[in-house]
Amino acid sequence: MKIILVEDTQRFADELLPALRAEIATGEVVHFTPTKNVESEGLYEERLVEDLRQPAYKDATLIVADRDLSKTAEYRGLSESLIKRVADLVGIPECGYARGEKAEEFARKAEQREGRIAVSVKEGAVPFARQVASVASGFALIAQKLPGAKEASGRKSPGRILAEILGKPEYADKIGLYASGDQNRLASVLRVRGEEGEQQQQLTCLLGYWLWDSVLRYPGVVVNEVAASSFLNIQEELFRDHMDVQSLFEKARYSGPFEAAKGKMWWRGMLEDIVSDSKKSDGRGFASGALMKDIPQSQCCEKATVPAGYYCMLSKKPVSLDNSRGGLSWFPRGADLARVSLSQYDELGPWLTA
Repeated sequence: MKIILVEDTQRFADELLPALRAEIATGEVVHFTPTKNVESEGLYEERLVEDLRQPAYKDATLIVADRDLSKTAEYRGLSESLIKRVADLVGIPECGYARGEKAEEFARKAEQREGRIAVSVKEGAVPFARQVASVASGFALIAQKLPGAKEASGRKSPGRILAEILGKPEYADKIGLYASGDQNRLASVLRVRGEEGEQQQQLTCLLGYWLWDSVLRYPGVVVNEVAASSFLNIQEELFRDHMDVQSLFEKARYSGPFEAAKGKMWWRGMLEDIVSDSKKSDGRGFASGALMKDIPQSQCCEKATVPAGYYCMLSKKPVSLDNSRGGLSWFPRGADLARVSLSQYDELGPWLTA
């Protein structure tokens, strides 16, 4: 792997570079240095494209950039958002970070926008480096498996290609539902042209961002820890804290790009298979029988006496069907477990449906 760090404060760069190099022991970490002979003529985008095409940055796996890059002498007013636009043009995945008071706001906005990934420096250089390495390795794995996925038999849809990369061709149709109505991603598809190498880079970015901010974010094909406990009808805290319960569903664990960065996740279809094979009605029944003890049911965040089954995208809590709203325009069609609790919807409804 090759990671490009874009940081305009040398003191901070001196903290981050050693941590990144220690984490990417078999790869390369390069500190972005704009060419000194670049004059003020020309658009920033054009000049940055030329800089990123210099030999030192060739075949980069990931760019990681600070939000505020205003101290970059060669580019007055440079920012992470501009780096992101240029990274998209040249087909290099990018993630950003921010310091101080802007850090949480930056992370929140990144989560709300498609094709944006944020990492945190709040806990120090070493945790930061681990996050960056996980993001980079995810894109690297996609790039590695992409040629074989494109050669697989069947229609070459984005859903089919991503399903092949994830080793789950049987979920191709369900994954394909996550692409419906996504205008930004459609624009990205239209850019996937040109030479084979350039096409490979652009497709890696497209598939990686799609996996990161859609398929792995909205519960449907894959579920996070809270959504898994809700779907299985197992109390959230018990499922999270008791490894003997989680171990019953180990073979359904998601293992693939961004695994470390996203935390524990499970294939929803494989959870269904485990429950079905046990001849029980839900995961709670299976776990209770397997462990010979009573397992508490999941609890809806709106009404604790009601079992949940679904996941509130705003509160990130288990929620029941009757106490939530689904089918919002910004939910991917495949995310059938994604909901918004009634209390959140009553408060924010006009904004959620705008």
